[in-house]
Amino acid sequence: MDNGSFAVVYSGNGSQSDTGANLRLYGPMRVPLFSRISVTSTSGVVGTRLARAGGDGIAIVWLESVSLKLAIHSAVTGALVVPESTLATLANNDNQSWNVATLAGGDVVVAYAKNGSNDLAFKRFNVSGVLQGSEVVVEAGANPSCVGVLPLAAGGFVLHYYRSAAATAYRFARFNAAGALQGALTTLAAVTANRNVTPAERNAMELGNGNLAFVDPSSSTAAAVRLYDAAGNFLTTVLAATGGAGMPNTVCICPRQFGGFWLAVGGQLYEYDNAGVSLRQSVVAGFAPFMLIDRAGNGPVMVSHLVGGGFTVVLSSWSADLSAVENTLTLSTSSSYPLSYAWTEVLSNGMLASVVCGQPSTGAATIHLSVPQAASILGIAQEATAAGAMVRVATAGKFVSTQSFSGPAFDRRAATPPGTRGVAVGNTAILGGLAG
Repeated sequence: MDNGSFAVVYSGNGSQSDTGANLRLYGPMRVPLFSRISVTSTSGVVGTRLARAGGDGIAIVWLESVSLKLAIHSAVTGALVVPESTLATLANNDNQSWNVATLAGGDVVVAYAKNGSNDLAFKRFNVSGVLQGSEVVVEAGANPSCVGVLPLAAGGFVLHYYRSAAATAYRFARFNAAGALQGALTTLAAVTANRNVTPAERNAMELGNGNLAFVDPSSSTAAAVRLYDAAGNFLTTVLAATGGAGMPNTVCICPRQFGGFWLAVGGQLYEYDNAGVSLRQSVVAGFAPFMLIDRAGNGPVMVSHLVGGGFTVVLSSWSADLSAVENTLTLSTSSSYPLSYAWTEVLSNGMLASVVCGQPSTGAATIHLSVPQAASILGIAQEATAAGAMVRVATAGKFVSTQSFSGPAFDRRAATPPGTRGVAVGNTAILGGLAG
């Protein structure tokens, strides 16, 4: 959320992983704001996702057997705002066949594979959960998987997916904020399923100049990106490496804040500009990442799953000159069971929130909060406010990215000098108050 708080949605009731769906809201320091909020107690929940609904809502979408459902809760109190409703009946209970995203204007888009016809379709909802227009069929009979929804800065969105029906192909379509198709349905590659990683958010990105970049699925032995302009016209293929095992499933991409993008494969890191021109390559190999997260003015953070008699989930950071992996922080490790799920998000305050679920079906989910680079924290805001406004802050504490941050220990309001105030200007916090 805008004030640094974050939400987590998950299925399970403590004994059965597919019974019920739940919402938890946490403050910026990982402190629970409320007790667990039950979204539904019904059995047969096989997938959950969430997205913002305007400024004050959380849209929760879940798959209950083959019924895709939506409810909206308050991002402030967690209270139910819009009761659950069934959006569609899906062709199957595969979580790759549907997805959800929030558009720049606050509307929520849910895309899915329809039951019976196997059409790829989507619906748009406003912040009050009211359907905007009607269901839009993107491609009839596509029987899609790897469905992704990419919101665009200008307000529209891109749907990208794998067509597993006859004449298999990876395709995408552009829509404006009102859900109208822009241009034509575009084929990325008319091939079989070379890339089938989940979730599909990892397959596409918008660059700083509006160009669209997709992991190239056309070859099983190449790590590449296909670039298109904002109008959907093909520009070029950016080839990073060839011959590696698992390509292109092992390719990770993310946009850079000031233009261009990162690409990682096989432990090597590559940097490109908006046009796909190579800028730099790492000097040494690092971990093979599951996710890449950009850091302004520095090399990116990698989220990696290391397998060897179990699993280990680590965050690691590249130096600014890409000469070495500087720091590695272990989030979770086990030698007795495989990883079930892990995900990392950048919070509005710049910190990283990670969720790791260990043993499938019966394992506990853990939440980790970390700083993406070595830094001294001058203060932590103690209240929600608009950017640039005055805010009370706590000013005790210092830690770096290689240290674990346990949560409320930093929140020392009693240690804050009386009258201390802070104002945020860009990425700088200016503090003022009494001294001595």
